[in-house]
Amino acid sequence: METIHIDIAGRNYPLSIPLSEKTLVHAAAAIVNEQVEKFRKQFEVEDNIDLLAMTALQLASKNKAENPMPIQGNEELNDHQIQRIQHLQERLTRVLEA
Repeated sequence: METIHIDIAGRNYPLSIPLSEKTLVHAAAAIVNEQVEKFRKQFEVEDNIDLLAMTALQLASKNKAENPMPIQGNEELNDHQIQRIQHLQERLTRVLEA
């Protein structure tokens, strides 16, 4: 483990991480800082907490859209999974009717 210092929205955060994740964490911090600055300019917001909340929501939404949760156990299906099942069902129906 290595302790690094990450600056996010003007505040310094010490993090203990595996050395193998150092580049990834620095890159992630850069993405967060870039998005905070975009929102600061776009919406003329100065409160870092608001900017960080907006950034967190945007990044989480993007991540969720790109990586839908897999089916595990008896959990409910998400919209992407339901659409995929419906598409497969339609294809099967067409094949069986041919």
